[in-house]
Amino acid sequence: MTAPGPTAELHALLVACLRFDAAGNDGVLADRIAAAGWEQLLAHADELRLGSVLVRAAARRQLAPAVPPLTLPDGRMTITKALQQRDADHLARRGIMRRRLDEIVSALRQEAIVPLALKGGRSIVTGAPDWRHLRDLDLLVAPRQAQRAQEIVLALGYRPAGEPRPRLIHHHLHELYRADMPGWIEIHRRGGPSRVEQFLPSAELLASAVDAAPARVGAMILPDHLHVLHGIIHHHVGHRAVKHATIEIKALYELAAAVTDMDEAERRRLLERAARHPRLLAILELWTAAAADLLGMPVLAPLRAPKDAAAWWAGMAQAEPGTPSAGIGPELRAATAPERLRRAIGGGSALRRLYWRLTMPLTFVKRPMLMPTLPRRPAPPP
Repeated sequence: MTAPGPTAELHALLVACLRFDAAGNDGVLADRIAAAGWEQLLAHADELRLGSVLVRAAARRQLAPAVPPLTLPDGRMTITKALQQRDADHLARRGIMRRRLDEIVSALRQEAIVPLALKGGRSIVTGAPDWRHLRDLDLLVAPRQAQRAQEIVLALGYRPAGEPRPRLIHHHLHELYRADMPGWIEIHRRGGPSRVEQFLPSAELLASAVDAAPARVGAMILPDHLHVLHGIIHHHVGHRAVKHATIEIKALYELAAAVTDMDEAERRRLLERAARHPRLLAILELWTAAAADLLGMPVLAPLRAPKDAAAWWAGMAQAEPGTPSAGIGPELRAATAPERLRRAIGGGSALRRLYWRLTMPLTFVKRPMLMPTLPRRPAPPP
């Protein structure tokens, strides 16, 4: 999944740092990192937006050399100081995002618009996990409120970068920026494009949202199982994993960390919601197999990593970079596997299984959302 040569070695080192089952080999790993170079490894992690996670792993596992955290007279830092500074900068950035989010949510709530913070924005609302890096804040509101929410954010001094593009049917309105906001704001009218919407409708997300604070002044968040499932669907379906035949390691790490922190009841809710559609169940089991293999995530009950999911992942992991993907074949086979069809909710019915087999290819077809009805122009005066 990575190019051969130095990049492959750096990627292998990064994965080794992130594994959940690391035990007893930290000294060897530290020596390998020193030989490859901390600067190069951090740069590779930054490319994958995992620099903040690597810094935490290095501190937890004591991978950096045991030297004092010092800034030298010429401005250079020892590696321990550089890692500490990186973590401080990361937390400061998150703090700014939290203040910007509070300002926006306060303005929205004044007009009875209560946004749902999606994806990484949830960690800004709750404060955890604080290692989570995010580029933007995604706020989902009811479709009828989206344009007004956009206007409220614009009134706070945010502006689109460049000329706004028409977004009549896009799942979010134009990205908004302000000089004192690291990243940007996206007001969503739906949780994702239509290919995502078919598996986890926005209406369900909004109806399931919970208040993270008893004071009821902040953004809403999703319960754990829907937050994890939305993340999987966002990356796998929204980012067209079939086309690229890969899983983004940042998303996989976030899944593994979230699932590991869940209790069994919450994991059961995750499994049961995924089991409403056999393709969604297949995707969850693929990601479970990938996280177990690549990151050493424990497969905790009732989650499973069946043999076909492990084989599907192995085919993706072993694919040569730049080669065409296998298309929908592996995913279609996994989604229509008889055993998985039976485990999906309603799969005890032969008629339901037949329906799924016949309609499964349609779930891979782009489904454009209907264009909203525009108001008619007033008739010209006679």
